[in-house]
Amino acid sequence: MTAEVASVVSSVITSTDITFYLSIAAALISLATFTVGYSQMRIASAKTKFDLYNKRFSVYLAALEFYQYMHSDVQEELKSKSNKLTHAYRESKFLFDAEDGVYETLGRIQKAGVPVRVYSEFKKSGTVDGDRSKKLFDKSQAALLEMEKDIYILEDQLKNYLSFHNVRGWTLF
Repeated sequence: MTAEVASVVSSVITSTDITFYLSIAAALISLATFTVGYSQMRIASAKTKFDLYNKRFSVYLAALEFYQYMHSDVQEELKSKSNKLTHAYRESKFLFDAEDGVYETLGRIQKAGVPVRVYSEFKKSGTVDGDRSKKLFDKSQAALLEMEKDIYILEDQLKNYLSFHNVRGWTLF
């Protein structure tokens, strides 16, 4: 009988065993919570980087569209592209490092658009003034050439900000 009592006592789970199993369960739940939290932190970081990339790329697109519309005959859209470039120009001060010169380059692109728009308005008015028309045309063409050079400079300045060579995909750890 003593042997039977001893086997029953040894098979009963003690409070120490219950505490041990609950501690292991709590540790596993903590590890799972940490893993989910860490994953969400990485996802939030990637989203922030992606949003910043989109803002920076929209600055480039605004300059490029402005430049392209300067060459086209569709003048109705030019005002909206000019407004978009002005917005991007102002925004670029906060999106890029000052030493990269993006803000200054966008300012030059914006200012180069003035002679082109003046010539376009002069042409649209129908005023025929040979000498004045020639001077405005020459200034317009010189401004377009400067704008093209500045677009190339801008592309070079944005290369480090918009390059996909240093982008890694998301991983758990």
